[in-house]
Amino acid sequence: MLLRIMLLIIVFALMGGCETIKKKNIAWELDEYSKSYNKMIRWHELDKAGAVFPPGELQEEFTRKALSANGATVTDFRVKKMDCSPEKGEATIILDIDYYREPSVTVKTVEDKQVWKYLGEKENKRWRLMTLPPDFP
Repeated sequence: MLLRIMLLIIVFALMGGCETIKKKNIAWELDEYSKSYNKMIRWHELDKAGAVFPPGELQEEFTRKALSANGATVTDFRVKKMDCSPEKGEATIILDIDYYREPSVTVKTVEDKQVWKYLGEKENKRWRLMTLPPDFP
């Protein structure tokens, strides 16, 4: 009887551990996706980002907004705050992006608030960017 109780406790502990690992993996995926997206902003690849990160219903508007960012050269970005809720499948990332527009050499900073959602069907879920690229005035 004692053995059965111990086995039952172990099974429940393992099930809870698997859920914790899943949440950590979801948070890790967000970190990877957001890093990739921010690097694409940095290296003038916003047009490509529009095909990868936003959901289908935002892609056209995202691409239009990305075209307006042409001419802005990003020099750096810094993550100021990152809130991730794997249980809800939602995350918010706030970062500062330093940039300039030629012929000016003045570096300006814009704050970008990115809202991400973990969307998809069962095993095909992934993080999707629900906001448009920032304005680079």
